[in-house]
Amino acid sequence: MEGTNDQKAWLKDASNAVKRHGFFLRKAIDDDNMKEALRYSAALLGELRTSLLSPQRYYELYMQACDELRNLEAFFREEAAKGRSHAELYDLVQHAGNIVPRLYLLCTAGACYIRGPGGAPAKLILRDVVEMCKGVQHPTRGLFLRAYLVQAMRGLLPDTGSQYEGEEGGNVIDAIEFLLVNFTEMNKLWVRMQHQGSARDREKRERERQQLADLVGKNLTYLSQLDGLTFQLYRDIVLPRVLEQVVSCRDDIAQQYLMQCVIMVFPDEFHLGTLQSLLGALPQLQQGVRVHTVLSLLMDRLANYAATDRGVTDQMNQVDAFGQMSSVALKVVEQHPDMPGADVAAMYSALLGFSGTVYPDQLDFVDRVLETCYNALRRRGPISEPKAEKQVVTLLSTPLDKYDVVTVLGLAHYPSVMELLQPRMKREMATKIVQTLLRGNTQVSGVDKVEMLFSFIAPLVQDMEGLADELDEEDVAEDQLLLARLVHNLRSDSGNSDEQFEMLEAAQRHFLSGGPQRMRHTLLPLAFCALEAVGTARWYQFLHQTASELSAVPAAELALQLFLTCAHSASEEAGLDVTAYEFFEQAFVLYEESIPDSRQEVRALQSIMGTLNRCYIFGPDERAALVHKASTYCAKLLKRTDQCQAVLSCSHLYWQAEAEGKQAVRDEQGVLSCLKRALKIANAAQQQLAVAARPRPRSATPTGDSAPGSAPALVASPGSLFVEILNHYLLFFDQGCQQITAAVLQSLLELVANEMATDACRDDQPLQAFYNNTLAHIRQQKAKGGDAASRYDALQL
Repeated sequence: MEGTNDQKAWLKDASNAVKRHGFFLRKAIDDDNMKEALRYSAALLGELRTSLLSPQRYYELYMQACDELRNLEAFFREEAAKGRSHAELYDLVQHAGNIVPRLYLLCTAGACYIRGPGGAPAKLILRDVVEMCKGVQHPTRGLFLRAYLVQAMRGLLPDTGSQYEGEEGGNVIDAIEFLLVNFTEMNKLWVRMQHQGSARDREKRERERQQLADLVGKNLTYLSQLDGLTFQLYRDIVLPRVLEQVVSCRDDIAQQYLMQCVIMVFPDEFHLGTLQSLLGALPQLQQGVRVHTVLSLLMDRLANYAATDRGVTDQMNQVDAFGQMSSVALKVVEQHPDMPGADVAAMYSALLGFSGTVYPDQLDFVDRVLETCYNALRRRGPISEPKAEKQVVTLLSTPLDKYDVVTVLGLAHYPSVMELLQPRMKREMATKIVQTLLRGNTQVSGVDKVEMLFSFIAPLVQDMEGLADELDEEDVAEDQLLLARLVHNLRSDSGNSDEQFEMLEAAQRHFLSGGPQRMRHTLLPLAFCALEAVGTARWYQFLHQTASELSAVPAAELALQLFLTCAHSASEEAGLDVTAYEFFEQAFVLYEESIPDSRQEVRALQSIMGTLNRCYIFGPDERAALVHKASTYCAKLLKRTDQCQAVLSCSHLYWQAEAEGKQAVRDEQGVLSCLKRALKIANAAQQQLAVAARPRPRSATPTGDSAPGSAPALVASPGSLFVEILNHYLLFFDQGCQQITAAVLQSLLELVANEMATDACRDDQPLQAFYNNTLAHIRQQKAKGGDAASRYDALQL
């Protein structure tokens, strides 16, 4: 904090001095007094001689001084118009006492000298000032002085087509020489900053140097913007000189920044033509340089270049771009044995991206990259750092986005790289594989490919050592939902039923090894995939085994629904009565042994009866046995309301809907028997309600927390049961069941009317609406005319 305050104080003093001298400079200019103007300009520039300010604070002072110099430059141009020669001014400014102000003034006067009428040859002035600036070797002062020089001379270079080009003024080679010399000297000053001060301030100096990097990089930017810079000049002059300076400076920060700068500012075609030279410099860089970022940047640029112009691929084939980059990557890894695993993986990930863009048909290139990456990472020991693991996942994910997933997984060295990961990251990689398959709707065909796929996604399928404790139920459920979707991508290309069966059988083996927590999610979609392709009897054996395993999870309700679905399929699609009967038999066993909850019993029994009603395959004896079993379970339900509704549903088992080509069951006596039985249960429920609603004797009232005078508890009204029974009678009456006559209906109508007139039913608005809709149906039938009206005429409402 103290150092920061000192910096602010020093900057404030220097800034005030610059403002003061700048004021007198402007006054001297207004008075047309050259001597005083030079004196005050030298005085304000003298503030740049300080060594107290940090580079950041020095930059603020430098910008303030440069603003004042613009006034002096305008004054120099006016003086030339009044007859004073630029040569005289160029000599006059060199009388300044101190070298820093003298060289700033020399740069300003030199720029005016070149620009002015009849000015000096550009190459002579450029050569003179760039050499004279060597007089300032203090890193900070010299760096900013040369930054001012290149900024002042930027538009005065003898570039091709420039007004300053000529026999005396020079050509583009002189412009290149000026920028290269200035770049070299600035880089030396920039590197020298690292070695000033104590070792404890090293990190601070590195931050300051990184803030000044653009000052050095501007030279390369201006080089790339020269109109006369051809590929030949770049290859023969510019690149060799730049790379020589980069390699020889032996500084991590400078090498990192300058290599990236070279790649960014010069055209892609230049990089392609000088690829060998550019790549040859990478292994010579310092150990601390992140070579993978440099190489990745180069590969990304060339890949984008090839993507915009496919003709570039031929040029890359001619220079064997992939081979050169692979060799350099290998050499970098060998020469940097301490290179972090994350950097190795990132470099090879970029190489994979380059290969996928430039050589989309060369899958062997991908395998070569994976092989060399595996060898490099294996020598560095187990991958345990999170950053390194993430980079390896990125490496493995790169080819998945560019090629067919199943083909990539079949590469020889893909599993080797994946084995380097810890269990947690293997799970993440397995998730990416499945997500990529699903996103691209990629079909997996063939038993060998299914086995290969499950070997990669094993962390999702079963417990892994070191991973089980990290996953909660939600994590497992998310994994299994992905697998449930994946099952539908396991399809035979040829539509071969035997191959499809073997693929699903292989998937089943893997799912069964996942344990109950996973099987409840994966077995059901597997069974429905089998139902889509079901053919011979062995398919139903497969489905029977799957449903049985699901029931053992335990997932009784899911297993029961699966047994019923398979029963309907065997009955109506395959015509296998024995198989369908076996599925119903297992459903009843499961109902009896594994459905403990009363509400679950009701749902399960309704499902059984609903499925059985849609099956037409059974003979009289088999069907009678199944219907009798269902009817027996109806009577065993706990609540009378559930019993009544179940018996009503059971009546439909005796009266199937007509279906084309099917022999529907129409047992009128069975229908009537069920309806009478339901009515009997409803009456019993009514009596039970009456008993429950009867007030208890005062002596029998329990003492405790109940409030005095509290009303007795009531159970639900059975009125809705009577209306439901009436609706079932009407349904079968409409469908021509002879056992249900108008007289039977009239008697039931009167019974229901009496029930609906009770207080409990009269206050039940939904029940009243249900009853009124039923009566409205009868009136509509009476008003229709024809056969319907003749049947309903005898009914009195």
